[in-house]
Amino acid sequence: MEEPAELRRDLGFWGALTIGAGTMIGAGIFLLAGLALEQAGPAAVLSYLVAGLVCLLTAASAAELATGMPTSGGDYYFVSRSLGPAFGAISGVGIWLSLTVAIAFYLVGTGEFLTQVSPLDPTVGALIATALLLVLNVVGAKVSGSAQVVIVLALVGILGVFVVGGLTEVETANLSPFVPEGGGAVLSTTALVFVSFLGFVKIAAVAEEIKDPAKNLPRTLMGSVALVTLLYVLIVLIIAGIFTQETIREVPDPLTRAARLVYGSAGAQAIIIAGLFATLSSANASILAASRINLAMSRDRLFPRSLATINQRTVTPVRAILLTSSLAALLIVLLPNVEELAKIASSLQLYSYAAINVGAVALRAADPEWYRPTFRVPLSPYLQVIAALGCLSIIGFSGVAAQAAVVGLILLSLLWYALVRAGGEIDIEHAVPQLQARWAQLGLRALFAPPSAADVPADDATSVAPIERISGPDDPRHVVVALGNPRTERALLRAGRWIATGRDAGGEVDGVHLEVVPRQTPLGASDLRADETRQTLQRLDSVLEELDASSANGRPVSDTALRTSVDLVHDVSTSLVRETTGRGGDLLLLGWQGGFSLGRIARSPVRHVIAELPADLAVLRNRGLSDIRRILVPWGGGRHARLGLEVAVRIAGATGARIDLLRIVTPDVDAGREREAVLRQVDDIVDDTEVDVLVETADDVIATITSVVERDGHELVVIGASGETRIRSVLFGTIPDVVADSVGCSVMLVRRYLPKHWAYRASDRMKRFKERLGVGSSPPSSADGAAPS
Repeated sequence: MEEPAELRRDLGFWGALTIGAGTMIGAGIFLLAGLALEQAGPAAVLSYLVAGLVCLLTAASAAELATGMPTSGGDYYFVSRSLGPAFGAISGVGIWLSLTVAIAFYLVGTGEFLTQVSPLDPTVGALIATALLLVLNVVGAKVSGSAQVVIVLALVGILGVFVVGGLTEVETANLSPFVPEGGGAVLSTTALVFVSFLGFVKIAAVAEEIKDPAKNLPRTLMGSVALVTLLYVLIVLIIAGIFTQETIREVPDPLTRAARLVYGSAGAQAIIIAGLFATLSSANASILAASRINLAMSRDRLFPRSLATINQRTVTPVRAILLTSSLAALLIVLLPNVEELAKIASSLQLYSYAAINVGAVALRAADPEWYRPTFRVPLSPYLQVIAALGCLSIIGFSGVAAQAAVVGLILLSLLWYALVRAGGEIDIEHAVPQLQARWAQLGLRALFAPPSAADVPADDATSVAPIERISGPDDPRHVVVALGNPRTERALLRAGRWIATGRDAGGEVDGVHLEVVPRQTPLGASDLRADETRQTLQRLDSVLEELDASSANGRPVSDTALRTSVDLVHDVSTSLVRETTGRGGDLLLLGWQGGFSLGRIARSPVRHVIAELPADLAVLRNRGLSDIRRILVPWGGGRHARLGLEVAVRIAGATGARIDLLRIVTPDVDAGREREAVLRQVDDIVDDTEVDVLVETADDVIATITSVVERDGHELVVIGASGETRIRSVLFGTIPDVVADSVGCSVMLVRRYLPKHWAYRASDRMKRFKERLGVGSSPPSSADGAAPS
């Protein structure tokens, strides 16, 4: 089974973790804790533990499957490829329905919380919330992606504070008897609260977009379950210890009441707000995951192809989102009973979880060539069998309505599959033929036999390998240029070609245009923004044709290879790092519009790229590059300043410009000696390039740079990042940022890649320490007391 030729991985550890945890931390704990304690007493803690253990084992199986088949579709994809399309049809429909029922359950919870802060009827509130999430997902609002991280962290924080304070209020006498209703009640309560754990496998639904999946998939799948299980157990234990078993039935909202007892009205209000965000967040994540299941089944022709259609205006699967949201709204009206919704959603998902565990065993026994996971569950098949039996056992205690839903699901799905198969459209490669062959050969031993071939290594495309540093301006470079604004594309590609070209040989330039699409839409969806992509490529081709291929001073600019491409991404900053490392780039060039508003800084990918990029970085504040005659390079002598001079030398070699090296010193420094010292420092960089050292006596670095540019008419300033660590150094440091924003010419900010090693950190700290003591010839900046390095 072939993976897509080029997997686009944008989700890091935290982004993937919040998809799982964000679905789980919802109405399950905010609404069901009281019901669970009514049914099982303090032993409800065991119900959450049992559910958590079953989910943890299932998460391990899902991690193995996901690292062997990292593609969108999640549970459905795993079951259909391991057990065949018939089981896949049952599982896929079951997952979609369980998510839809769960959405209704979460939004009924939203309505319940709304009644505590408004006069709205709970059903009306739930329907309003449904409409809101429908609109957000259809238009592809950003909240469906990045804001999920903030919401989940806030929820964990609020519940964590509640746990810390609540533990001090627990009365151990309220926990006795611990199992007042017997073991059967514990298992039936497990069937009730299992809906609280629906979400972790949704991480696998976006597996093809997770970077470093060999490491992050197992960590996020099992980590989200462990985190949420611990949180749930502590919360239920605290509620059980605060209220007596006789009074718990009389408390309609025990979590809110408990928070009021621990922290007063502020605690209760925090829980209500957290409950609103939790239920909305869980419903939103479930809508996102459900639409992915629809798309995956549509690709396999098990659902109508129309559901896989991506709206060209919103770039989201509008029909899939509308279908799921409409059905959820119908359930809210017809079945607003929280307990029944919870058990039905749990049972439908439990069947799928059982199939996942069985599928993991089947795939390992079948050992197909296309399945080489980078993570394998220990003690296989025993742990998977225990998990599968656990899932089926919980269904047995879920009640008649939920069991009928599972039976109905199986019968209707098989009927649907038979009808679709009769049309002859299904063509899914799965492991059943290989399983039959291995079983005929080995019998029961197939379950325990090791794989016939070695496992594949971790994804090479996403591993960060050390990049050999460029020692000077002579060698050709491989520059990746981020394109996104048609007004700056020409300037960025021109600058990228100047930087990439060596003294005697051309380099490489990859211009990458990143198109951001909503998280609701898989990146692999066919015909996604096809027209826009084609138009962008045509425009970039015309830009390449227009670029002047002439070279000055012998620089072979025309020999530098220029390539452009368009890539679809969910997140710009992580994609920039991936594109640079994946293409072997040693420098990333970005465009920067300038400005210091908090909103602009927060939206800028630069600050995220700085933290993750294992390559040099340059950011161009473009005010025109058509006629470069004089380049100003502020000189502080540090690593970033040396990179700035190297870049300036390359640009000067391609344009014939002269370089002014600006050294700003305190009044007590001898200007002549300082000029000679600077020339010795840069001798290995400049070679025969025309460089003039300007020594200026001043107390203010920023004002001096600005005045020199105005006085001498420079067309370009190339300035290295400063070594600042204070709050104001939001991107490259106060001095480079302010200079880029204030001078009238183009400015290029550069930052040398330094490995995360103690020696580099110690050197930078020592340099800053000397500057603060006033040791050295550089004056402090009037803005922040630091000089460019």
